[in-house]
Amino acid sequence: MELTQLRMRNRLRFFTALLPLMALCLFLPACIEKQPVRGLAVNAILSDRALTDDLVTGLKVKYITTAAFRPFDKDYRVVALASWRDKILFRETLDPETPPVKWQAGRVYEVEKYLYFPEVIDPFNRRMSSGIKIEFKIVLENGSGSESVRLFSREIKLLPRPADSPDVVFLEGWERLIRPAEASARPRSEYWTTERAVCLLKNTGRPALLMIKGRNYADRVTVSLYLDEGLLEEFQLGPGEFRKIYPVGPFPLTTDPEIYLTIAVDKTITLNEIYPDCQENSRVGVRVDRVYFR
Repeated sequence: MELTQLRMRNRLRFFTALLPLMALCLFLPACIEKQPVRGLAVNAILSDRALTDDLVTGLKVKYITTAAFRPFDKDYRVVALASWRDKILFRETLDPETPPVKWQAGRVYEVEKYLYFPEVIDPFNRRMSSGIKIEFKIVLENGSGSESVRLFSREIKLLPRPADSPDVVFLEGWERLIRPAEASARPRSEYWTTERAVCLLKNTGRPALLMIKGRNYADRVTVSLYLDEGLLEEFQLGPGEFRKIYPVGPFPLTTDPEIYLTIAVDKTITLNEIYPDCQENSRVGVRVDRVYFR
């Protein structure tokens, strides 16, 4: 009888000691995520803590390989994606100087890039006025069209653009064109530079980011950017989309309450060369979709 009771006590002690371990095993899968690529960790940091739509922000990414990492057998590229309701907000390549196919174990590869979160929040929509949740992820892709490998994923709260964000005023040297859109959308308004187009930027007195985003339709055009009277950059563009981002300032408020941005081109083409259905024959340089200064 005493032997039976002793055995029962030992079993009770065993199961009592096992319970915390069983609970821990049930809990672990919820907080530990398996790395999709063995021996590779990804650390991504965005410059702005409060993220809004219509925002240019910096991104720093570190790809850390351990001794367990094995070099890739495919020529992958690294891509950052942001999406909301199955709509892609942006898609940016994040390849460091050393391409992924040449990565080795025990290394750290870094890349820095500016990202632009486009304007997607309708401030007059009550459901969106407090912000939206978007998915931000970093993936590996290859040219074969196979499914991508997710390296990093995070849900981001995107707030509406601050009401006091400085506006950009289009002054002289611009051609505004109203273009028809799809049946379900409103006609779109396009801004084109002439040989020399000027914008007025409100100086906040703080360091800022300047972005010029648009499209060139000429074979080759030289673009010169000026802030006030100083040359910011001169570059050449082939046909296609372009985006230029510059950290600028701060500018003293006492002497520069307003800043003039000038976009000059060395050649122009007519609007009806670009759009054959267009009756306008004005000569234009490049189309500017967004001038951002914040």
